[in-house]
Amino acid sequence: MAESVPLRGGLLVRAAAVTAGLLAAVAAALGSLGEVGAASFLAGLAALSGSLCAWLDTRDSRRSTAQASAASEEIAALRLELRRDQLTGHLNRLAFTAALADLARSDSRNTLVSLFFFDLNRFKEVNDTLGHDVGDQLLREVGLRAADVLEDRIALARLGGDEFAAIVPYRDEALARGLAARLTEAIGQPFLLGGRRVEVSASVGVAIGDAAVHGGEELLRRADLAMYEAKGSGRGSYHIFDDVLSHRQMRETAIRRELATARFEDRFELHYQPIVNARTGMIEKVEALLRSQDHSMKGISPSLMVSVAEDSGQIVELTNWTIDVALEAHAKLKMPVAINLSPAYFRRADFADKLIERLIEARCPPSALIVEVTEGVLIADVKQARETIDHLRAIGIEVWLDDFGTGYSSLSYLQNFELDGIKLDRSFIQEMGRTDKATRIVRAMIDFSHSLGMKTVVEGIESEWQARILQLQGCDYLQGYELGVPMPVDELAAIMHRTHDAGEAGDALVRRRAQKATVSPILGCGTA
Repeated sequence: MAESVPLRGGLLVRAAAVTAGLLAAVAAALGSLGEVGAASFLAGLAALSGSLCAWLDTRDSRRSTAQASAASEEIAALRLELRRDQLTGHLNRLAFTAALADLARSDSRNTLVSLFFFDLNRFKEVNDTLGHDVGDQLLREVGLRAADVLEDRIALARLGGDEFAAIVPYRDEALARGLAARLTEAIGQPFLLGGRRVEVSASVGVAIGDAAVHGGEELLRRADLAMYEAKGSGRGSYHIFDDVLSHRQMRETAIRRELATARFEDRFELHYQPIVNARTGMIEKVEALLRSQDHSMKGISPSLMVSVAEDSGQIVELTNWTIDVALEAHAKLKMPVAINLSPAYFRRADFADKLIERLIEARCPPSALIVEVTEGVLIADVKQARETIDHLRAIGIEVWLDDFGTGYSSLSYLQNFELDGIKLDRSFIQEMGRTDKATRIVRAMIDFSHSLGMKTVVEGIESEWQARILQLQGCDYLQGYELGVPMPVDELAAIMHRTHDAGEAGDALVRRRAQKATVSPILGCGTA
């Protein structure tokens, strides 16, 4: 209906103009014939028609301008709405990316900025336990606190989920550090949401750079890397991207390239560390540990290689190769081999079935493998993890929880899973023997494990007295450099065979000194 108004107005203007023209022509004709009175009357009507035409034209012009202005305002409001995060009122990812691009293209000399990237720790737990309404309210409050801290900002956005980012003009590094510290402190303060006290923390990454030189996307990527570095340092902390991270980035790129272009057997090998029965002193199991045999990857930790493989999607092939080689080691050592599985591999829908297929192909019993998982496997999808673990245990594959006690919810998750054993993190025994409290905590953890029908493995044994204390406390299995260093399967098999033939005791505690495998008779027993 609104679109027909200017059309009808345009017809009236044209009709009035035509009428005015006809009247003027008739008046002129009458005047030439000497009909002065009639000509004067028609001339007046022509003038009146002309005025009407002008008035209608002005009215239509104003109306069109008003409608165009209203349409423009509607479009502007819609564009603003599309740029805004509906939950917090700050910019969304699209608008933030555009702001970075504008800054990178700016002719201004003042394009040096601090880019903050942060997310919330324990946000998923809040959503799962208190509901999404409380989670949404928490995100709004976090946005308000971030805006209060980052007052002198160019842009602040919620990128999605619990991720936020902000651009702040750079003055000096001290100011950037101060803002990051204030941001973590502000978000770390308790929130009162719907009558509930909610506590979370933020991990903040900061990238300092010239947007016009480095580009906005590169700065955002650096801040993201710095944020994950902050997470590794502990919840509620921050990290500024520096040369160390830059070097790590280049190193990860090199690892990714090596993983993509080479056969795993040419780049890696598995070493095996003894797991000793604390009661008998016999080597009853081993743990397979990834090692690089390529010179270009020397000095790179296995955890970093696995992390890069996960990020690049190469973890499936790497884990399949690890399983196959571990099964070959079982055939030589005649004992179970424990393998660590990443969350990315464990969460595959066909993981358990594929593992069974590999056991069948290798002609190995299910007891040949022990699957070690971390808390990260259990947290992501409790139902799926429980079903997979139950499936593995039903066919005879033991499942151990690795690094027990390092996460914030280990005890609560044990209620949901049936496991065969837990591996206490090495941090538990660092103070054991020095303080009564530390020793009592370890004893309590061992008793707790036994009460749930699980075996207890303590790793990181580095001295004889640690092994002795854990024996007295009823620990089931021990693992560490005092008992045996990781070594190639043939070397370990040779040591076990040699000492078995000689009937010697003490083989359970093998060490390597001056590149030679030696026997350490701490427990005074032999191999299984």
